[in-house]
Amino acid sequence: MTPKTAARRVQDEAAFVLQTWPWKETSLLVELLTLRHGKIVVVARGAKRPGSQFRGLLSSFIPLKVSYHGQNEVKTLSKVQWLGGYLPIEGEALFAGFYVNELLVRLLPREDAMPDLFASYVQVLKALAGDKAIHERALRVFEGELLEDLGYGLPNDGKTYVWDAGEMRPLEELMSDGQDAIVIESSMLAKLKKKDFSDAATLAFAKKLYRAMIAHYVGDKPLNTRRIMQELRRL
Repeated sequence: MTPKTAARRVQDEAAFVLQTWPWKETSLLVELLTLRHGKIVVVARGAKRPGSQFRGLLSSFIPLKVSYHGQNEVKTLSKVQWLGGYLPIEGEALFAGFYVNELLVRLLPREDAMPDLFASYVQVLKALAGDKAIHERALRVFEGELLEDLGYGLPNDGKTYVWDAGEMRPLEELMSDGQDAIVIESSMLAKLKKKDFSDAATLAFAKKLYRAMIAHYVGDKPLNTRRIMQELRRL
């Protein structure tokens, strides 16, 4: 095998399915989060055929080991194995899991390795499969770690900051009338940096701030999962 050929092939890579789309009559396009190669798109040829090796495996929240090849943006999936483990994510936690997946689909660049974020993803899935009492905290931890890994982390210099109009700046540099600004006291920043969500006020503030930041970075198209959850809660 030549070095060029070897570079096109990835064997036994840890991965999770983020989303799938039909492709032609019998195949699927699959967006994966992988440990060493970040977010990638593969084509699973024949995945919809009854005898396909991929049937029943290309679903969200299942830990997988995948092999694929190709040098183009869309790779070809050659093998999938279930790694085992994890309890099923059910009920409202299922919507939270799809929300996490949508964040990765919308915000992550492709083929940019982020092993720490992969570990964060595993931890939030474990939490969502467990006691409901820890779900909110797990989501805030994941949102904070995602923003950090994308380069949008919070400052930690002892100042009071404000998030306003898509910018994080010291309070004294606030440029607008501040009606929609979120003021972040230095003591709150310290708790957020430590992921200390032991009190309800910090947890609620983190949700408000992280959701405002995420809404800015995902752009004009709102997150589908948040919209669906809000509509269901109004029923």
